[in-house]
Amino acid sequence: MRVSVVLLLLCLSSVHLHRAVDQLVVGDKQTEFTQSQIEELKKQDTGLEGSVDSTELSAEEPGEEHSIRRKVAFSYASGLKGSLGPCNKEVIVPFHKKITDVGNAFNPMTGVFTAPLRGVYYFRFNLYGSSYFYSLAACLYKNHEKILDVTKSPRGWYKYVVGGATLLLRKGDHVYVKLKRKSQIHDDNENHCTFSGFLLFPM
Repeated sequence: MRVSVVLLLLCLSSVHLHRAVDQLVVGDKQTEFTQSQIEELKKQDTGLEGSVDSTELSAEEPGEEHSIRRKVAFSYASGLKGSLGPCNKEVIVPFHKKITDVGNAFNPMTGVFTAPLRGVYYFRFNLYGSSYFYSLAACLYKNHEKILDVTKSPRGWYKYVVGGATLLLRKGDHVYVKLKRKSQIHDDNENHCTFSGFLLFPM
């Protein structure tokens, strides 16, 4: 009787052992399946990171064509052979003689700069006068807004006025120099009268 009980206990232990092994095998298969899923997710995640990096790269490092549009710089002389003014009203000072023009944003026919993109720009003008009778007075304009005014009383040869400003412009904004009424400038081949500007950085 005792032998039968012992054999019965041994059989039951064997069955439990086999079940435990089966569960262990199943557990290993489940573990392997989970690991393969993790590896696949890692691959997908790596692909996503690559696409995000490429998107950020295209946003931060524009291509050649885009970067060329961001390069803006000009410098023109008046091209006058003699005097301009005095006039009965303010007139835009012509600057026809190209020194430098990167971006083609300045129109030498009108004397007006047109911002090709939103950004911060710097402008400077230099004007020369040589009259004993007429003042040398000019203004820098942004669209229809007067930004600054410079004036010198008439005193003959070798008088200059210089003006400059840093401006935040939207695309399409205009910047130009106006000669005030009853004022006169003078220029020759020495390029005494100039207007220059360039893009500091886009916004």
